[in-house]
Amino acid sequence: MLLAVGLTGAGVLAAGVLVGWVTTIAVGISMLGATYATHLVLDDPPLDGRAALVAGGLLLAAELGCWSIELRRERTHAPGRGLRRLVAELGLCAGGLALSALVLAAADIGRVRGVAIEVVGTVAAAALLWLALRALARPDRPL
Repeated sequence: MLLAVGLTGAGVLAAGVLVGWVTTIAVGISMLGATYATHLVLDDPPLDGRAALVAGGLLLAAELGCWSIELRRERTHAPGRGLRRLVAELGLCAGGLALSALVLAAADIGRVRGVAIEVVGTVAAAALLWLALRALARPDRPL
């Protein structure tokens, strides 16, 4: 059943890229993400570290699919624009992958007990407080 939904999602994504409909790409990506989420709910793994890779892959597929539609609609192409956009897209996906991995790590830390985790939590809270105070102290921003 999940395989059928996943294959349908991949087909909808491909159809969206072929016909140039961004909404169809979003539906295909949503179906693929829902398939993976349903697998996690039914399989009930302790913590799947591949979830960050799946999130990054889905983001990359959506970005590249939408970019391909934009390229078809452009009339002029500035020199070097494609390379800059590719670097930006890959950076966005790497950031999404890193953020997903951070969320997974934070979820996994919740199961850990002991003095070391208390120290890490205290340092993180102090760093957050320092960043907040630094942001408030900037002269170019009104309070």
